[in-house]
Amino acid sequence: MGSNSIFEDDVEIIRDADLFTEEHTPEEILCRDEVMQNYVNALKPVYKGRPPRNAFLYGDTGVGKTAATKYLLRELESDIRERNADRSPDEQRAFTHVRINCQNIAPSDGTASSYQVAIALVNEFRDDQIASTGYASREVYSMLYEELDDIGGTVLIVLDEVDRVGESDTLLYDLPRARDIGYVEDTRIGLIGISNDYTFRSNLSPKVRDTLCETEIKFPAYSADELEEIIAARANNALHDETYDKEVLSLCAALAMRNSSGSARRAMDLLKQAAEHAENAGNMPIAPSDVYAAKEELDYGDMVESIIDQDQHKQLIIDAVARLEADGRTPVRTKAIHAIYEQLASAAGDDPLSQRGMYNHLTRLDMLGFLQSFQNNEGLRGGQYNTYELSEALTVRQVEDAIDSSELPTAGVELELDSILVRAGLSEE
Repeated sequence: MGSNSIFEDDVEIIRDADLFTEEHTPEEILCRDEVMQNYVNALKPVYKGRPPRNAFLYGDTGVGKTAATKYLLRELESDIRERNADRSPDEQRAFTHVRINCQNIAPSDGTASSYQVAIALVNEFRDDQIASTGYASREVYSMLYEELDDIGGTVLIVLDEVDRVGESDTLLYDLPRARDIGYVEDTRIGLIGISNDYTFRSNLSPKVRDTLCETEIKFPAYSADELEEIIAARANNALHDETYDKEVLSLCAALAMRNSSGSARRAMDLLKQAAEHAENAGNMPIAPSDVYAAKEELDYGDMVESIIDQDQHKQLIIDAVARLEADGRTPVRTKAIHAIYEQLASAAGDDPLSQRGMYNHLTRLDMLGFLQSFQNNEGLRGGQYNTYELSEALTVRQVEDAIDSSELPTAGVELELDSILVRAGLSEE
């Protein structure tokens, strides 16, 4: 007897949506044989009960760094447990690992200090959580090393998005050397840093670079064929039989190659979104049109998230340009943008930047692809100047969604553009 639920689709394509999530660790890491062997070699000392080696993993987003780490640590934990079962208590090796995503603990400026990383680690190891502020740095570090020493054995600390750690990188140097320094007595600590910022390593202080980058493992981008192999293996378990074909998998792989430099995560997101689009439309099997629709939906969300990731001044500048564009006034000169930006900054309770200070952000937003600039030359009479509008990849609606999601105080604030521009001496803008 069929269901009468309004939530029921006419077709069911997705068998197990959890297999598409970032939390899922596959049973096998495909198309990474050489990289995985290098990674295994870096972890072998832990399996053998020797001091751990620190490792630095780098490569673009979606090339398998985090998935490979989770997979190998799961295997390492299982193998050590199996090996301990055949040993006497005195010969057994204790092994613990913990993973922190530094992006999740970074404040609004986008960087996480050693202090914040230390607090996050303390809260991973203890039941009674401590607040993110209110403790002296020395007190937090003491708590961390006390927790680590209580664990004993070998502890591997994985810092994902380690490039989010700012100039205060003391912890990256001290953690692997904690036993030598005397901060811990019974625990060996290894550090694994994961980054998609190729410049991060060169920006580290020499002593931190020598410590963190003891072993470097580069994850190259996937080829289109490799992406197709990866998503085919995932689709085999995540989707129902006969709900997709090779053409759809190839298209997802090709679009991921074109728009995200060979990201398996992007290819996976495209396939999942296409499957959901097909379900909602009652299509089966998934059609290429579902994949293209999925791409548009993901691209829309990507731009919204990209705006949310910007600091507040950049968000307010984008908002100012979007309001001018919605009113049909773009391309528009810097002075007009600054007049609207000033009002938005005041509404947000922020001190507005000078026009020169705002111009530096405008230039950056142009480089990042949020805005498009035009050079104008009116000769001796008008001189040279730039005008700006939203880039072709960005719409007013996306900006509005980003401002709403950021929960800026300017969300929903209405401005009288004419009167603002007149007061700024820009009645002709």
